Amino acid sequence: MRIRQLQLLKYGKFDGTSIEFPKATCDFHVIVGPNEAGKSTVRNAISELLFGMPLRTKLDFRHALTEMRLGGTLESEAAETEFHRARGRTPLRTPADDTLPENHLAPFLGTADKAFFEQMFCMDHEQLVEGGKSILDGSKDVGRVLFQSAAGIASLGPVREALEKQASSLWAPRKPSSDYALAAQRFEEASAELKNAQVKTKVWSEAKSALDEAVNEIATEEARRLSVETSRSQLERVRRLAPFLLKLQTREKELAELGEVVEFPASALADLSAGGAELSSAEALLQARAMDVKARRQACDEVSFDGAALAFRKDIEALDALRSLCANHPRDLPLRQAEVDRLLEEAKAAAAQLGWPADEAGIRASLPTALALKAVSNLLRDRGAVHQTMRSAEEAEQQKTVDLDGHLSELEGLQSSEVPLKLRQALDEALPLKASGARQRSLGAGVDQASARLGHALAALGRWSAPVDKLRAMEVPSTTRISALQRQRHESATACTHAREKLDASRAEVDRLELEVAHFEHAHKVVTPTEVHEARTSRDATWTSIKRGDVQVATGAPSLDAAIRLADELVDSQLGTATDAATLQSIRQRLEQARADALRHAQLLADRTAELEQLELNWATAASAAGWTGMPLDDAADWLDKRTETLEAQEALEQRQRDLDEEVASSRHAREALVSALKDAAVATQDEGDLAALCTAASLHVSQVDATLARKSGLQQQVTQARRALEGFKANAESATRQYEAWALQWSAALQSAKLQAASATFAEAEGAVELANEVADRLDRADGIRRERIDTMRADLEKLEAQAKRLAAQLDPELLSLGDWPEVSRRLSQRLQETASAAQKAGLADAALLTAQSQESEAGLRVSTAQARLKPLLELASVESAPEAVPLVERSDRQRALRKELAEAREALIQDGDGLAREAIEAEISEYVPTEVLGLLEQARNDLAAVTERLNLLVQKRVTAEQAFSAIAGQANAATAEARRQEALAAMGEVAEQYLEVATAGKLLKWAIDRYRDRKQGPMLQRASTVFCELTLGDFTKLGVDYEKDTPALYARRKGGQVVEVSGLSEGTRDQLYLALRIAALELHLENAKALPFVADDLFVNFDDERAKAGLRALCELSKRTQVVFLTHHDHLLPFVREVFAGGVNIIELRRETVDAG
Repeated sequence: MRIRQLQLLKYGKFDGTSIEFPKATCDFHVIVGPNEAGKSTVRNAISELLFGMPLRTKLDFRHALTEMRLGGTLESEAAETEFHRARGRTPLRTPADDTLPENHLAPFLGTADKAFFEQMFCMDHEQLVEGGKSILDGSKDVGRVLFQSAAGIASLGPVREALEKQASSLWAPRKPSSDYALAAQRFEEASAELKNAQVKTKVWSEAKSALDEAVNEIATEEARRLSVETSRSQLERVRRLAPFLLKLQTREKELAELGEVVEFPASALADLSAGGAELSSAEALLQARAMDVKARRQACDEVSFDGAALAFRKDIEALDALRSLCANHPRDLPLRQAEVDRLLEEAKAAAAQLGWPADEAGIRASLPTALALKAVSNLLRDRGAVHQTMRSAEEAEQQKTVDLDGHLSELEGLQSSEVPLKLRQALDEALPLKASGARQRSLGAGVDQASARLGHALAALGRWSAPVDKLRAMEVPSTTRISALQRQRHESATACTHAREKLDASRAEVDRLELEVAHFEHAHKVVTPTEVHEARTSRDATWTSIKRGDVQVATGAPSLDAAIRLADELVDSQLGTATDAATLQSIRQRLEQARADALRHAQLLADRTAELEQLELNWATAASAAGWTGMPLDDAADWLDKRTETLEAQEALEQRQRDLDEEVASSRHAREALVSALKDAAVATQDEGDLAALCTAASLHVSQVDATLARKSGLQQQVTQARRALEGFKANAESATRQYEAWALQWSAALQSAKLQAASATFAEAEGAVELANEVADRLDRADGIRRERIDTMRADLEKLEAQAKRLAAQLDPELLSLGDWPEVSRRLSQRLQETASAAQKAGLADAALLTAQSQESEAGLRVSTAQARLKPLLELASVESAPEAVPLVERSDRQRALRKELAEAREALIQDGDGLAREAIEAEISEYVPTEVLGLLEQARNDLAAVTERLNLLVQKRVTAEQAFSAIAGQANAATAEARRQEALAAMGEVAEQYLEVATAGKLLKWAIDRYRDRKQGPMLQRASTVFCELTLGDFTKLGVDYEKDTPALYARRKGGQVVEVSGLSEGTRDQLYLALRIAALELHLENAKALPFVADDLFVNFDDERAKAGLRALCELSKRTQVVFLTHHDHLLPFVREVFAGGVNIIELRRETVDAG
């Protein structure tokens, strides 16, 4: 059966996704994608599509649990079906949502269920690692390794160990800590207790009298103790309550003496003190604030300022700023004018050199434009490049002409020749064989070594050695047959040893039980039922003989009396030793059982010994038939390996001889062909020269001819290139000449436009004229800038200062107009503004201070009113006018409150410690005693109570002793309890026995299943697993085997060098590969007799390197020819390996975090 299509309709992160698995010769499909892409979801989907969804799942994070749905198409050789898998009572549906029967998939799945499918046909990296560990843990039991590898159960070893451990804890020989031994011990203890409980003395009456006497004495002492305790409690109460009663009476008297009192609040006295102090402080502060207001008002009246100056404040400040700006203008104006005059003189001097007019206006008229001067400068800059280009082009044309003439002369002097094709072919064939002599010597040495190896291998065969052909034709048992015989012999030998140990143990048990019977009979006088029966029979016979008259009464009476007395004594003794008799009978029964076991084990040992001897005889017969007379069975497998090595040595010798012959023939043929080709080419050689010398001569000749041809071809190419380049150089020279002529025309026009013809007779004078013209333009520009930016600006500032000063002076102080010094006018106006501003600031501060003083005066008045309102309720309650008059009344109220509190505390103490008595009873009780004598009487009562308590404790101990003595003989349930414990121990022994049978049987059945699987499958499975393991390890390990020489057969691997490595010696990755090989082999064996199901492999190659990963893919490729294989991985670097192994014909499904692509 295979899956053709998997539909993830509503499942996990998928919604309507379909994955195709097209059928191919290698039914192998790769699903690759990053983490969280859904590979594990696909794996779960395959299992749940075939076998159903669980009740709860973690994959309902996107779709509701009831909406989850899978679909698929299954194929087999006989049928095909398309169905959906949903949740609910009828999970199987058609694509149209019609119900399908529950057994609809039975023809495709057979008897497989979900657990079997996930164990046998599913494997991930975790299972692979656990399988490798289980092989390591169970490597001493090869049957268990093979069984759990075939079944995919990695926990088989712990299960079997747990069963054995549980069985050992239930019962084991000579193990007192087992459950059965503990139950048997409890049974013996209960039996002994039962025996003791049945034998008691008759002293019931004495014990009863002693118990009653102890009870009566305890009752008397209890009454006395109660009386003493009552007296002590009364004295203790008097001592405790007398101070409180005295305090209560005193405070009641003081309260009555106070008389009528006005009640004030508890905080009245504190309020009066605080309120009086607050009122005095507030009144003093109010008086001080009133005086402060008066002083601030007077200060405000004394301050005055000029309001007109403040109205023009911004104008005055602006005028002062302008005055500061113009402070240096009168000094700077002459300096800037002098600078302008200097620049004009420099411009006139430069203009005179150019022949221009001497006045400023004439210079400005003669000055050329900046564009004309720039054109002259650019042409001067370009002249050098244009002139140099023309000269370079002419020189290049001349040099290329000389080069062309040289190449033509050299080409005429070369001679032409060619190498024959025959010589080239002969040389190509001979060059690979140039070192043939060394190879022939090496191959000859290899032939000698192979011959020596063959001789050693034949010698290693010993006295069973024979010619190679005879060895190859020998019909000998296979290694599997020999391994089976070794296993049978080992099992027979083990069985013999086991039987011998059992026989020795049985005989030792017989000796022990015989000694135990003798010791028991010697230590116990046991009367058995047989002895009683014999005594009664003798008594009855004597009486019968007397009654019949065979013996006279006088003669037989003594014998009859003796017989009757003996029978009665034996009966009485039997009643007293019934338990000992039962024990002795049990020991004798076990002795008989042990003797029977010894006979049975002796027969079993004889049978096992006969089987072993028969196996040895069968082997001797088979060895003789194969020509191995006298061959030990243990040496047969090793001899077969040596025979294989001998045959391999013979094949190696023949192969090396063939290689040597082929090398000699190839070398001879190549030499003959090369000599013939050299002669045809007229190359002088020696006929006796070896192949290497001939190759050297031919190579030298060919290289010389090839060099001449190459030089001639190169010269021809150079001539062609030189002619083509010469034409280009001529064109470049003509172009450069035309460019220079065009530059000369532009130069004349530029000089005329710049008015520099007179001063530019040469290119050097032209450069100087351009510099002078630029200098004239620069000096005129700088002079204009100074006039515009400095001189004109300063004159405008001075004019503005004068106008503003006149306007402000006319409005504020007309007398200032007569000064005529406008900066001084500005300074005096600024000074007047500063004085006015200072006076205005002082007036503002005085007004603010007055407002603050008035606010503080209002706050002080409010504080006085608040203090008076706080005292008013207390003064009204006291009916007085001032706080000092109310203080005595408040103090009387506080005294009354304190007395009432103390009275309440005293009454509360009487109630709490008065033991429920009324005040009158307490007063009467206290009045009965003199206060000074109470402590002495209380101490005496305590001493009397201690003495009574001590006597009472002694009487209680006496009563307990009497009760114990009485209960021991008063018909207690000790015997019944002992019998119950005895029956409980018997039940526990039975339960343990049942559990031991179940656990031991399960362990035996599991061992039997492992041994049976090993016997049936070990040979074919190990052979196939060896092949797969060899492929997975790239030939590093060639074989898997079983070591039967150890106590328990153990699995091992053989390296290609012959070294044997146990499982514990393998690396972690190699153990994973071993487990994979065993699983593949087991799966292939299973597929021979069962329906094929898809094999799902999830990231198996995490611990594999690249080469072994390829080998693992090749193993899965072979498996995919027998069943469908779905390989899931998130390692995309494996894809090139997959395409290489499957030659591109493989179905690759790429999963992404959102989509699925197939390719």
